[in-house]
Amino acid sequence: MKERNSSKKNLSFIVIISIMIIFSSCTSQKKLIYLQEKANNLNNEYANKGLDYRLRPNDMLFVKVSSINPDKSDFFNTETNASNSYQFQNELGIYLNSFTISDSGTVNFPLVGNVYVKNLTVSDAQKEIQKTISKFIKDASVTVKLANYRVSILGDVKMPGVYYFYQDKVNILEAIAKAGDLTVYGNRARVMLIRKTEKGDKVSLINLTDRDLLLKEEYHILPNDIIYIEPNKTAKSMGFETFPWAVVLSTVSTIVTIYALLKK
Repeated sequence: MKERNSSKKNLSFIVIISIMIIFSSCTSQKKLIYLQEKANNLNNEYANKGLDYRLRPNDMLFVKVSSINPDKSDFFNTETNASNSYQFQNELGIYLNSFTISDSGTVNFPLVGNVYVKNLTVSDAQKEIQKTISKFIKDASVTVKLANYRVSILGDVKMPGVYYFYQDKVNILEAIAKAGDLTVYGNRARVMLIRKTEKGDKVSLINLTDRDLLLKEEYHILPNDIIYIEPNKTAKSMGFETFPWAVVLSTVSTIVTIYALLKK
């Protein structure tokens, strides 16, 4: 009788250990979920327009001037025909064919001279450049784009590197998607965002598992931001990604079955 009770205790112990293994695996999976919903949060709409980027020294602007008379407008353009369009397909081409904002906050155009654009949005810079060039070409139409919208993504992502974006606003999830998403070891609760300001570099910690991120300023990234993904030390030490959970559970299940049969 005592032997049977002892066998039952041993069997119960094995079952408890198996359950703990299963739940530890489930816990690790929960840490991989982005923007987790809170129990008391029923709102599915998040109003967050983000910041309007203000131009600063060393930013690069692509400027295209068009008019009824191409001979006049082409004088202001760095690219004048389709055969040269390939020059804009790499970083060097963008640098050579764009106007760089000087330390004094101006861009220098042929004939026109300096136009002050520091602290203006791209839209306001377009209006300012349009107004200046219209003094020389009355029917001029000016297009202005920010040519150096790049973000550096480092740490536990699948493809770390420097990425260029060709749109006005980008959020942090879109940026991370460019880098192939975080690895399973990336700490989604501690993502470091380094942003340049007039006072210096500002460091913010972001929690990608918190849905309230959608309401925060840091949800939208700005040109020249640096995103660093910290490693999840616990996940790395336990090897959640490569650990053979299926084999372990299958082995435990087999041991339990054999043990039960032998003690009948």
